[in-house]
Amino acid sequence: MASTDKLFFDKDCPLDAVVSLAEPKDIPTLNTTFTDILKQHIHNRTVRIYEAITDFYTDDECDVINTQTLRQVISTKKNSQFEDLEYADEDVQRCLKENKPISGLSPQKKAPRTIFPIPGLSTHFGFLVIEGQVDESCHNFLDPLIRIYASHAFLLNRNEHDSLTGLYNRRALSNKLNQLLNSKTNKKRKNDSQQRSWCFALLDIDHFKQINDQYGHIHGDEVLVLFGRLLERSFREDDLLFRYGGEEFVAVLKDVDLKKAEIILNRFRKNVAKTCYGKVKFITVSIGYTLLDTKQALPIILDRADRALYYSKNNGRNQVSCFEELIQQELVEADNLTHNIEFFPHKKTS
Repeated sequence: MASTDKLFFDKDCPLDAVVSLAEPKDIPTLNTTFTDILKQHIHNRTVRIYEAITDFYTDDECDVINTQTLRQVISTKKNSQFEDLEYADEDVQRCLKENKPISGLSPQKKAPRTIFPIPGLSTHFGFLVIEGQVDESCHNFLDPLIRIYASHAFLLNRNEHDSLTGLYNRRALSNKLNQLLNSKTNKKRKNDSQQRSWCFALLDIDHFKQINDQYGHIHGDEVLVLFGRLLERSFREDDLLFRYGGEEFVAVLKDVDLKKAEIILNRFRKNVAKTCYGKVKFITVSIGYTLLDTKQALPIILDRADRALYYSKNNGRNQVSCFEELIQQELVEADNLTHNIEFFPHKKTS
């Protein structure tokens, strides 16, 4: 135990670590908790966790193709840059196939590492990677913690994410926006001069009912999945993306004013029209957006974006409309919500 090349553990899977993993109510808190446990009990080694992401795209013939990529979500190394772990890595494939830890050398650094499988992480699977040699005590410590972490992550993801597109779902929308608005309000109190604006956008696929009627619901679902992937590729990691229901989506854009939001949303609208969606080939999207005002209740923010979207849908579709500009031009009425309403807009014609 005198060598620093070995892993040292205070205890083998202590009960307090198990209990703390069962407490978080969202994925970021769970990841932070797990990182803290790893830092506390695993010494002189960097531990990283990767989750597998299925990416859908279309080729030149509009055939739908899906690929697997790995994304780092946890690192115990402070201020460390994200390091790639390739899905095609031989050790990764062995770990996935045999469903057991695999020890070997990393292709980049030619250094010892061990890869532990995490079945069920996110909507697919994941891997925990320890840089350096590991011994039996490491396995005894990590095996139960990995199972608990993966099970809890799976349940939290299922509660917060849409099962079809993998985006945040409608249940998560209210919680995420409440957290965001509370955070923005607190920051504004601390330093009003540095407060930046956010924008809230509703996006609705045009004529989606006709897509289902003409091509069937399987191809309609394919459009929704590919549209969701295009959303993820088109917006920044800090932006929040939701499938609100049916063919309707939400994008919350960080640190942008109305003009910048218009540029971003119009760029996305044009990309939607240029993208192939398998058998359907071509779709368009209508968008309405507004400032995310910390002084307003969530139903009012949603109603403003909804009325801007309604304007886009009723004035030609395939366009972006800003609530504040529509008010200035007297094309929509001012706010008429004076009390709390159920947190969803009326259904629009597709």
